[in-house]
Amino acid sequence: MQEHKEVAVKIAGLTWWRNNYGSVLQAYALQHVMNEFDNIDYEILNQYSGKVASIDNFYHKIKNFGIKKTIHRIVWKFGTKRLRDRNRELQKFVDEKLKISNKRYKVNSIDSANDSYDGFICGSDQIWNPELTSLDSIYWLTFVKPGKLKIAYAPSIGIDQVTKEQRKMIRDNLNTFHAVSCREESGRNLISSILGTKDCETVLDPTLLVDRTVWDKLCPPRRFKERYIFVYLLRGTKQQRKLIEMYARFINLKIVTMPFLDHEHINRYDRKFGDIKYWDASPSDFISVIRYADAVFTDSFHCMIFSCLYHRKFYLFPKIGAHQMNRLTDLQNMLHISSRMLEDNGTVREILSKGAIDWDMVDDIIMENRMKSKDYLKKALGMA
Repeated sequence: MQEHKEVAVKIAGLTWWRNNYGSVLQAYALQHVMNEFDNIDYEILNQYSGKVASIDNFYHKIKNFGIKKTIHRIVWKFGTKRLRDRNRELQKFVDEKLKISNKRYKVNSIDSANDSYDGFICGSDQIWNPELTSLDSIYWLTFVKPGKLKIAYAPSIGIDQVTKEQRKMIRDNLNTFHAVSCREESGRNLISSILGTKDCETVLDPTLLVDRTVWDKLCPPRRFKERYIFVYLLRGTKQQRKLIEMYARFINLKIVTMPFLDHEHINRYDRKFGDIKYWDASPSDFISVIRYADAVFTDSFHCMIFSCLYHRKFYLFPKIGAHQMNRLTDLQNMLHISSRMLEDNGTVREILSKGAIDWDMVDDIIMENRMKSKDYLKKALGMA
C-alpha cells in the first residue's frame, strides 16, 4: 500500500525584515518557530525590492516620503563607507538567514499572493501602528481572500486611543481573522475593546518565542577583549549620552556604541560619543555585543529583550511619546522587573541605586509565556 504523504500548508509572513537589527531578528525568530512545525511551508513575503539600495527602492521611497525626505534618508544611510558597511552586513544576514519569497509583491499586485499561499501571518514589530502604516495597508492582510488563513502574531499597534472611524476600520478588518494577538498588553486591551470580545491574546515577541540556544548558535565570539558598557540608542539626547559618559568614567569601563542608528533622528553628538564605535555590526554581532557587555544602556525594545535573555544589567531611556513607552513599560511589567528607566537629568548615583534583577524569575516568566504563545500559534494554524 502506498504511504499517504500529507501536503504541506503554505504560509506567508508579512512583517518588517530589514533596516534595523530588531526587525531582522524578530523575522528570523518567527521563521525559526514556523519551521519547527510539521507540514508547514513558511516563507516571508517580499514586499520590498531586492536590495536596500536599489533604484526600484529609491523610487518607492520618493513616492511614499517625498524627494526631500528620501534624499535625507539616503545621505544618512549610505553617505559614508561605515554606514554602507552596516547596511551591507544587514543585507548579508537577510540573504543568508531569511527565506524570502522570490516574487516581489507590490501593493497593486499583492492579491496574486492568494494563488501561492494557503494562509498569511502578519507580525511582529510595529506594523499596526497608524503613525507608521495606514489601517488599510498590506500589514492588516486586507488583500487576503475569504477561505485563506489570516493570523496576527504579536503585531504592535503602538497607540492607546483611536478615532471612531479607525475603530470601525480595525473592527471590520479583524472580524475576518482566524486568530488575533498583540505584542503588548496595552495593545491587547485596545483591540479587545474595539472587537468587544476577549479574543485578542497577548503573545511574546518572536525574539522571546525561541529558546536562548537559538541565539547562542547564531552569536559569534566576544568581539572586544576589554570589559565595556554597550550603548544602543536609536534616538536619545546629548544629555543622556553625557550621563553614560560620567557613569563609564566612575566605574572605569569603555563605551561601545553604534552611531547614527535612526536616520530619521540624527544625534550629532554620536560623532564624538563612545570609545569604540561599532559601525559594521551584523545582526549576529548585535547579539554578541549585548551578551558580553557589563551593562547596557538603551531606548530599544529589542535591545532590552536580548539584555534579559542574556541576564545583562540594563538601563532604559524613555521614548518620545507615551505610546512609544508602552513597549518598554509593558515588557518590564510582564517580567516583573522594577523600573529600569532613567531620566535626562539622572545621576550616576541613581544608576548605581537600581536594584539587581531576579533573573531566575524572569526566565520562568519567559518560559511560561513562551509555551502559551506557541500554543496560540498551533491553535491558529489548526494544529492543536
